Amino acid sequence: MKFVYANSDLKGAEFVLIGVPDESGSHSSRKGAKKGPDAIRKVATERCVFKRNGKISLAQVSSGKIQKKIYDYGNIPKKKISQIIRTNQGRIPIIIGGDHSITTEVLSCFPHAAVIYFDAHPDIISSEKRYYGSVLHDAPVDLKKSILVGMREPETEELATLKKVGLQVISPQDFYEHGLPWVWKQIAQKTKGKKVYISLDLDVFDPSIAPGVSTPVPGGLDFNQVLFLMKRIMKQRQVIGFDIMELNPSYDQDQRTAHLAVKLLLEMIANST
Repeated sequence: MKFVYANSDLKGAEFVLIGVPDESGSHSSRKGAKKGPDAIRKVATERCVFKRNGKISLAQVSSGKIQKKIYDYGNIPKKKISQIIRTNQGRIPIIIGGDHSITTEVLSCFPHAAVIYFDAHPDIISSEKRYYGSVLHDAPVDLKKSILVGMREPETEELATLKKVGLQVISPQDFYEHGLPWVWKQIAQKTKGKKVYISLDLDVFDPSIAPGVSTPVPGGLDFNQVLFLMKRIMKQRQVIGFDIMELNPSYDQDQRTAHLAVKLLLEMIANST
């Protein structure tokens, strides 16, 4: 099944959607993240397509009509992701996973980029490599120009590493103490003048609205908080790619997390410059 909003061939595409149905880098006992890419496509087809009088109409977004040219590359093995991104330079990759270790492979194509990393966990373990908890340690990113949003459950080792490398962290409590405009100001200042890659683990959301993830953590963000930031990032920064990771349909309730992922994905595309 292809993404229902795919409306272009590869040559003419501005965005290339790539599914990576892989959870080989996960240590979670909650298995099923490899089913995430197909779940996103399936929900988009079920929810966003309206048929009337023999014609098909696609739902649009709060920002208006989706005007971008999108190509769905289909699902690929994790080991091929960097090759495919490099051979499609000039098009913005959208990666849907799959466990978060996939992002390490993606970021190898964007050395020294600033990363806006939405996650309940910092994923900066240094004692083990190439898994979903070591992404920001393994990837060649500019941590001084990157920012971690939504963290609320680090390991002891990660707390020490975060202090050592100086990665700025914005917790869910900061959203309530300082407000959304303050959060956006931190992101804007940190990434000014840099090419930006956005990586979003769906466990950044509170599990009450996104239960279908591999490692749910109470006290997360709500959808409109993240949407507020994503609209500004997509409009005001040079975004070179983004991913949505860790959808786990095996633990999703009424496909709530998949519906959220589709909505966020469409809004990000629609608000890109």
